[in-house]
Amino acid sequence: MRKKILLAEDDAFTRYMMEAVFNALGYEYDIASDGEECQKLILADPDIYGVVLMDLHMPNVSGVEAAQAIRAHPDTPLRDIPIIAVTAEDDHLDEDVIEANGMNGHLKKPIIASEVNAVVEQYCAG
Repeated sequence: MRKKILLAEDDAFTRYMMEAVFNALGYEYDIASDGEECQKLILADPDIYGVVLMDLHMPNVSGVEAAQAIRAHPDTPLRDIPIIAVTAEDDHLDEDVIEANGMNGHLKKPIIASEVNAVVEQYCAG
């Protein structure tokens, strides 16, 4: 069974676009509006998510802070969930920066459906 995607994104337009991509590709997903809500959803049931697509700049708890908190968690399923940075900022697209922030890769905004599909196929396949 294919695992769900967790999208952590505060921007309404980006959420709308990502939902359109997810729906077109037939993916199941949940959406968190900030890093704090993202952490709560993962804590509630870490085994249902195959990947987290994490915006880096969100209110309350940023994507970087959320990723670091997830990586510091003592429970293995939670700690090991793949996290993909989603950003338009070129300085956050460096693989060393991504890895240092506890993330597994990145997607550049604006999002391209084929790139989302590749990430989901890599991490969420059943």
